[in-house]
Amino acid sequence: MPSIVEPDPHGAYARPGTGQGPGSGYDFHDRTVSRHLVHRASVSEVFLTGWQATGPYDFLLGAQWPRLHGFYRLPGDRYHDPVLMAETVRQAGLLIGHAGFGVPRGHHFVMEDLSYALDGPGLPGLAVAAGPASLMLAVGCEDVRMRHGRLVSLRIRAEITRDGRPVGHGSGQLRVLCPASYARLRGPARHAVAPPRPPAPTAPELVGRAQPADVVLSPTLRPDTWLLRADAAHPVLFDHQLDHVPGMLVLEAARQAAQRLRHPEPVVPVELVTSFDHYIELDRPCFVRAVPEPAADGRRLPVRVQLVQDGRTAAECRLLTEPLDGPLDGPAEGPTVPPARRDALDGRPTAPGLGSTRLPLAS
Repeated sequence: MPSIVEPDPHGAYARPGTGQGPGSGYDFHDRTVSRHLVHRASVSEVFLTGWQATGPYDFLLGAQWPRLHGFYRLPGDRYHDPVLMAETVRQAGLLIGHAGFGVPRGHHFVMEDLSYALDGPGLPGLAVAAGPASLMLAVGCEDVRMRHGRLVSLRIRAEITRDGRPVGHGSGQLRVLCPASYARLRGPARHAVAPPRPPAPTAPELVGRAQPADVVLSPTLRPDTWLLRADAAHPVLFDHQLDHVPGMLVLEAARQAAQRLRHPEPVVPVELVTSFDHYIELDRPCFVRAVPEPAADGRRLPVRVQLVQDGRTAAECRLLTEPLDGPLDGPAEGPTVPPARRDALDGRPTAPGLGSTRLPLAS
């Protein structure tokens, strides 16, 4: 199996096929993997900490989340944000592509879908403890397609454990493009002008956020529809320069839209499935529409969110939201949710609809 990683004896990468693993003395959480392997500019945004190939298409990965992340953070700071699982699975796919299958640096990965779900204990399994959360991911690759010895696409499925106990699972479908193929795919849009200044945000407390800079929705005349705020200066969502809206911004828009529907009750997306059909461009408006779906019980509410640009559905998410029970008074440095107020446009007569669109999805 080709590898672009040649670790030194003290490195954070296990050599494929060495038989190293839990209990063998190898520390999967000693330090982060190279930021280049997960397409991150900031080391602080790298969550993977080690890897080992356990078979031709099977891998064991270490990951670690900080006690409190600056962006992926729930009110009260009692639980880790489950959306961190999506970002961790996303990074797992990139690492396996590069280090496991030899995808050269500079090639592009297209995420066609991304999902996660909590297992067993549910949200309590993500309780914030006295130290960082150390995780293990058992990853299997399916539908692996190779062409002329190069990886073309694959699906990863990850079983995620914490201290040996299952906490969740995730999946993602990726395609690999060489620089020339990516340039042809993107065309002139790749060199689009800098995105315009983002519109005014929805009131942070309505979408479960403490800071206006972290709000990715802007109100419209419709109570169930918002403009996507793509702020290229955001240090986490735009960790590095991009020529399109990143997939994790799509997930965050879906989460905030679902929270807006359930306000004032704080909720958490315990399951999330996202599908991507088209790139979302930075220099054109994109609408975010949320629709609640029938619930099996009154506690867990499914919400479907579409992102529509240029009259077509670019991405679609389906979330299962669950109340964040208990007091929200976290540590003094933790985010708080102020008393609710209304958006400037909240409650006004609705404008004409955006038009019906089919429900596939985007990247």
